[in-house]
Amino acid sequence: MQKRDSGRRMVALLVATTCLAAPAAVCAQERTSADAGASGNGEIVVTAQRRAESILKVPVAVTAMSQDDLLKQGVTNTAQMTGMVPSLQVNSPYGDSQPNFTIRGVGVANEHNPNQASPVGVYFDDAYIAARAVHGLQLFDLERVEVLRGPQGTLYGRNTTGGAINFISKKPSLSGVSGNLQVGYGNYNTATASGALDTTLIEDKVGLRVAFNYANGDGYIHNIAPNQPDANSTDSIAGRAILLVKPSDRLTITLKGTYGRSNPTQAAVYNLGTGVDGFNPVLGTSRKEKGLGFFEVDSERLGHSYVRTMGSELTVRYELSDSLAFTSLTSYDHARQEFTQEGTGLTSPVFEQPLDTLYGNRFKMFNQELRLTYTGDSTNLQVGAYYGYDKDSSNSYYWLLDGAAMIHQLYDQIRKSSAIFAQADQKFGDHLGVTVGLRYTWDRSSYKNYASYTTPASNYTGDRDTNSFPYDTGSYIHGSYDPATGGFTSGPTIPLRSSALTGRAAVNYTFDDGQLLYASYSRGYRSAAYCGQCFFAPIDTTKPEKVDAFELGAKGRFLDNALTLSLSAFLMKYRNSQINETNGPQTLLVNVDKSKVKGVELETTLTPISTVRITLNGSIIDATYQKANLLFGSVAGNVVPYAPKFQASGRIDWEVAKLASGAINFTPSFVHSGKAYFTPYNTDNGNGNLRQDAYTKVNAQLSYDTEAYSLRFWVNNLFNEKTFADGLDLRASFGYDYLVAAPPRQYGVSFKVNF
Repeated sequence: MQKRDSGRRMVALLVATTCLAAPAAVCAQERTSADAGASGNGEIVVTAQRRAESILKVPVAVTAMSQDDLLKQGVTNTAQMTGMVPSLQVNSPYGDSQPNFTIRGVGVANEHNPNQASPVGVYFDDAYIAARAVHGLQLFDLERVEVLRGPQGTLYGRNTTGGAINFISKKPSLSGVSGNLQVGYGNYNTATASGALDTTLIEDKVGLRVAFNYANGDGYIHNIAPNQPDANSTDSIAGRAILLVKPSDRLTITLKGTYGRSNPTQAAVYNLGTGVDGFNPVLGTSRKEKGLGFFEVDSERLGHSYVRTMGSELTVRYELSDSLAFTSLTSYDHARQEFTQEGTGLTSPVFEQPLDTLYGNRFKMFNQELRLTYTGDSTNLQVGAYYGYDKDSSNSYYWLLDGAAMIHQLYDQIRKSSAIFAQADQKFGDHLGVTVGLRYTWDRSSYKNYASYTTPASNYTGDRDTNSFPYDTGSYIHGSYDPATGGFTSGPTIPLRSSALTGRAAVNYTFDDGQLLYASYSRGYRSAAYCGQCFFAPIDTTKPEKVDAFELGAKGRFLDNALTLSLSAFLMKYRNSQINETNGPQTLLVNVDKSKVKGVELETTLTPISTVRITLNGSIIDATYQKANLLFGSVAGNVVPYAPKFQASGRIDWEVAKLASGAINFTPSFVHSGKAYFTPYNTDNGNGNLRQDAYTKVNAQLSYDTEAYSLRFWVNNLFNEKTFADGLDLRASFGYDYLVAAPPRQYGVSFKVNF
């Protein structure tokens, strides 16, 4: 009878949630992989609400993925996370560097300048990472990745209209010594290595964990230009050290230091000209004329995407009593980015240097959060305050059409964000729970120390030469030459002020068997912003954007715990979304008045027998502009960029056979994405090429695993699907659509030792 009641309840929850979702409501799902948390059939502990809870008890749309989950699906960096989570898309015009996250149709869209804040907040061990250039993380030695979908306007708050992604490191165990070392080799001459050492300095009191990751390989886009490297190479190294000190049962101190450096060759440009067969009328050539295959390019002066990061974080938690705890989180990060780029992907018979760029940025980021937490039998309360500071010092150069236009742009962008917040979770009896949270945010920004000017064509050298831009010969668009210092005088400081009250209200009901049903309303906010590439026109600023989200969700275990299911439906009203437009070489930043996103999401894990586990997730969303007048006309009714209507992924973990002290495991997986547009215009105004049609990619792994070691053979994109990861309209000035190819088939082997 209990099995029958459980099955009926599962059907009832599904029907209730789907019906209330209406045409395309989006469902909140949780990946309940046993690898991501504790043992058993998916009893995962997450901190999505800034406290440890079972993922099936959290009335929030959250997915948790362990390091092993990522590895089994071929994910080694953030740029590869597309489809791993319902409604999540990851795109970038720079390959693996500076990924743009979109959740439920809310993202940075086609704004590729690094000064913009992502509306999907990215956190590393709960510390906010403002600079998008640092979001291209190598994923190593992680406890888990938590992806929260929908506005996070209370406990996360800062720039989280789309959601939040929190990368959580493995911490020292405070007992014994352990570790691992893994080495690998793949096609494109790619060598990898990673490892971790966990050592106890004082038993139960002081522990240290150090970890590293290394990857180096040739580019997967063959460059036919003489004496040039291949594009989209691999070149990264990263390290992390965490010191955990527990002087008493009530006091825990965690100190973390990080370093990372990457310098791959730039992402290849797929130049699709406006003429017949992709002929580029400005460059006087085409890919077809040169006989280029999909994974080939013809780039002289191929650039590099250099990023170096250093960071530190101090977290102190003190338990004032059995029910009251105080937490302080302090972090400081510094990053340097220098992207050099040949922007056409074709050697031209007309121009020697048609489009070269150098994007230089220095980032400083500081976070301070204070939080007081009360945990009672029926009541949980959090109150806190937050302060964040980040500075982007930009210094960029443009070499266009053999000196016809050579532009130097500089600016400092400073953002300061302060907030106070509180959230209460109250249980009424064994079944009913209510959550109420509020956050008030003040954002203060300034755009200063800026200038943009063109330098005479007589300074043109044919190289990517930054000495061609002396201040005294410039024709200034912003700022002016200062003869007293030999430098420049900035234009007047441009201030921006915005504030918002955001929050969340939710009610949840827990059935006797543990299944959860919840309904919620939440509001998210993203601060006003500056155009980062307005070097020819007035510097655009935008209004802050806001999202109101209504959600209904269900989650739980069924069929004697063989099935874990999460389902949710949502409706989001999106106002003043910030998007990018191009008008020739000029970039504009504008607001779209109104958009609406609705949909359903499903995430499920089935264990039919002890040796097989099947994981499946999917989303159906309808994300459209409602009121949107842009530079080239209205886009009302068009689909929001990077928001495919249907998306799904799945994986089978199959223990094929026991062998000696280990087991042979086979793990096939797939990712499917529907059509996605790269521009708000969709196919209007000649933008028909700026899209990626529906595709399915298959990955697979075969491994032999014991407690002491693992041998793994893997392949990603098994059938070598040819797809685009991003696109940009450069037709007006340069005669082509700028597209970036996603990786081809990649395969390799790795060996891991545990000790």
